[in-house]
Amino acid sequence: MRSAVRLCFYTLAIMCLASASKGRIAAAAPSSSSEPTRQAATPPAKPQNPLEIKAPGPGEEKAYKAFQHFQSMPESDAAKKTQAGEDFLTKFPATPYTTYVYQYLTVAYIQAGQVDKGLATGEKAIQANPQDFRTMGVMAQTIARTLNDSAPDAAAKLEKAEAYAKNAIAGVATWVKPDSMPDANFTGLKNEVLTMGHATLGLVAIHKNNFEGAIPDLQQAVDLGTNTDPTNYYLLGLANQNSAHYDKATAAFEKCAAVKGTNLTGTCTSLADQAKKEGAQAKPK
Repeated sequence: MRSAVRLCFYTLAIMCLASASKGRIAAAAPSSSSEPTRQAATPPAKPQNPLEIKAPGPGEEKAYKAFQHFQSMPESDAAKKTQAGEDFLTKFPATPYTTYVYQYLTVAYIQAGQVDKGLATGEKAIQANPQDFRTMGVMAQTIARTLNDSAPDAAAKLEKAEAYAKNAIAGVATWVKPDSMPDANFTGLKNEVLTMGHATLGLVAIHKNNFEGAIPDLQQAVDLGTNTDPTNYYLLGLANQNSAHYDKATAAFEKCAAVKGTNLTGTCTSLADQAKKEGAQAKPK
């Protein structure tokens, strides 16, 4: 790679989805009579929407109230909310609300620089809810962005990041918008996951020195993203620069540098100048 990949994480706040699904209707017990009995057909239970928070069932009221308290805590005091999440998991390790706490803690640990702890928590989140495609996106991006190419397990981690990214992209297509969720929020949530998934696939290609192959996914990531994280513009610039697309590289680096106050601002400014010079030298005299 021409330049080392700098790390910069999205600020991801776990959304609190207040939709409560209706309780499921239990199917009638089969008749013990030997004579045939005509019974009204019981409609199948509606599958639980992974984007909705389930209403408490029998014996779940305490966990639900504790979860509501956790939800209500402000994001501004991350340390206090993280501790509350850990306390919740200690008291209620296996409830319908456990997965949402795992989601929050995964991101909180990663943002606090506790990457290994965040990834381990993310594994638990996905184990608790195999349809947690958002956490898959977070896991994929984090693994790819923190990968040490010279580590003995680099290939295995790269494979895991790629698998998580592909599963997240495919999984988002199966999501159904909850009735109470505004269309804009639903679209934003999907695009957030798709951005992480495509950015990861692009970065995986860069780790494999397939710069040309990285461009389509990275381009899709910046097109879908909110563009408050300059990392994907930086990676898109690298992919184009190493593919001799100097004008496109310059444009990507300039957009990266335009996001002020990050650790990539100076790097992208210098790389934009470098790409301009390389482009000028590459043009026929």
